[in-house]
Amino acid sequence: MNYKVGIYLRLSREDDALGESGSISNQRDLLLNYIKDNNLCFVSEYVDDGVSGTTFDRVGFNSMIKDCELKKINMIITKDTSRLGRDHIEFGYYVERYFPEHNIRYVAVNDGIDTFNNNSANDMLVFKSAFNDMYVKDISNKLRSALYTKKRNGCFVGAYAPYGYIKDINDKHQLLINESEAVIVRRIFRMFINGISLNGICDKLTNENIKTPSISKNMNIGCTNYHYGVWSTRTVADILKNPTYIGNLTQCKQKKVNYKSKKRIHNDKSNWIISVGAVPKIIDEDTFALAQDMFKSNRNRGNSDSITSSLLLRGLVYCKECKHTIGFRAQKQITKKNGEVIRIYGNCNYWSKRKKLGKCTPHSIKYSDIENIVLSNLKSIFNQYINSNDIVTAIKKEDRYRNKLDRLYNNARKLDNDIKIINKKCDSCYNDKLDGIITSDMYKRAYNNFLIDIKRCEEEKNECIKQIDDLKKDNGNINYKCIVDNLLKLNNPPRSLIATLVNKIEINEDKNIDIYFKFKV
Repeated sequence: MNYKVGIYLRLSREDDALGESGSISNQRDLLLNYIKDNNLCFVSEYVDDGVSGTTFDRVGFNSMIKDCELKKINMIITKDTSRLGRDHIEFGYYVERYFPEHNIRYVAVNDGIDTFNNNSANDMLVFKSAFNDMYVKDISNKLRSALYTKKRNGCFVGAYAPYGYIKDINDKHQLLINESEAVIVRRIFRMFINGISLNGICDKLTNENIKTPSISKNMNIGCTNYHYGVWSTRTVADILKNPTYIGNLTQCKQKKVNYKSKKRIHNDKSNWIISVGAVPKIIDEDTFALAQDMFKSNRNRGNSDSITSSLLLRGLVYCKECKHTIGFRAQKQITKKNGEVIRIYGNCNYWSKRKKLGKCTPHSIKYSDIENIVLSNLKSIFNQYINSNDIVTAIKKEDRYRNKLDRLYNNARKLDNDIKIINKKCDSCYNDKLDGIITSDMYKRAYNNFLIDIKRCEEEKNECIKQIDDLKKDNGNINYKCIVDNLLKLNNPPRSLIATLVNKIEINEDKNIDIYFKFKV
């Protein structure tokens, strides 16, 4: 029979690192010599360089199969069975079904496999396939164990740093703050605790053309999708829930289905690896804790429209009898005095879903009644225990704006001084070169390092100056007395304040309201 031969060459990154299979060129030389020694007709070669053997969806392999279909080749040669692939199920399909059905001869030179000859090596084919598969699994387990140990030791292990951070160029397992992204992270937290919904945050960021984390990191994910560049609620929620931003490096939030699949699934929170204090903070603990509390209350609010989603007490109101949440709905009503008005009413969600079963009771109540009682109670407590003048005095004494401004000025001065010191070192090093104390090569290396240090200091100094300008612009004239008075009067209180003070509100069948605060009264 006249055999038209195609040689298949494959090398994965793991194989290359371990030296297990040799280079592509070594495989090519081996197979071409085999063709020459056996007087075979060479037609084409198919190469997959840097591709794992656990998948058979490879460019070179697919091209070879297509040529088999077109009858361009009827014989395939590889260095050994592992080069064809390491998944024993797929390997068995091609060698035991596809190749025989298409009258294709398969030869694995080093393993002595030849499907058109009856020899003892062919009888071991199924075992070799299983061993190849087990080899991949063993390597996967070893790599996973090594990575797990690094993560437990507080080392960052990942292709891309979390949004808001960047890998240290001197140590890829350590993270530094990426200030341009960290500004967006802080803004997301600030918007959320001020009551802006996830959708609202996404719309603001998208409309301002702020790069999504995947674009900012050049991850090239979903670039052909029409949603590309649009912030998603899932992305924002993941940022808001990530403990990494308070300095606790969090890894293993996702995991692969198994060593053969690239699909990733979310890991149970109990299996996360959290290394406390392993990275610099972007968000303070109080802000993060408040965001988590607000997430919890948001989950309790049930379905809501655009009106009820902005309610001050959403997610905090419960039925006293069944302990389920009270859901609110807006209704349009016509009144003689004001014409059409919108009033908001609440009902027990458990009762609403199970009316026919007679579970619980409606607990119908006006939302405005609940809010008025809650705010009235808070005002009473404020007036009883808090003196506005004392607060203003305390704020001015520990003025965060002034303290932060002083820190930025001091840091800018320090960096300016560092630049002067580095320049002096550079001059001294030049004099050493002139005096023959050091060689020209030594001077060049030192000079390049000095330039890198100067550039870093200048960039950090410019960032300090920018932050100083922004801080002055936002906080130039603060009327603390007015702010505190409005706070104590609860004039348009932010939702973040209510979430900080109120744990839950319970309504009983008689419409009595019990308020549970997060502090002792």
